[in-house]
Amino acid sequence: MNDIWTELEWLTPKEAAAFLEVEPKQIRTWTKDGSLVALENPTDGKHLIPRGFLVKREDYVGPLETLKGTITLLRDCGLTDTEIVGWLFSIEETLGETPLQALLTGKKKAVRRIAGALAL
Repeated sequence: MNDIWTELEWLTPKEAAAFLEVEPKQIRTWTKDGSLVALENPTDGKHLIPRGFLVKREDYVGPLETLKGTITLLRDCGLTDTEIVGWLFSIEETLGETPLQALLTGKKKAVRRIAGALAL
């Protein structure tokens, strides 16, 4: 897996709310219900959200719609939130891209099939 702390763009919950133009409490709600993952930065303890998880379109703003079910599946497989973020942003050979890129292009079933195999 890649070094997520140096390779990804991170936002604080307040920055994520500003980016999406929503109230900060909405970010907290999405984090609590599993739609988003916020990790504690090991250097300063601040909670941070990967920018790549956020979608801002004319018809929708929020976490990538297919992310919640994928996060739930990966947690059920025993992955920590840090491992989940690392896996979603690492090239998966069978997909030929990162699982997050695959989710963004509508390959939810393929991503979840691979994710489910992680428990085995």
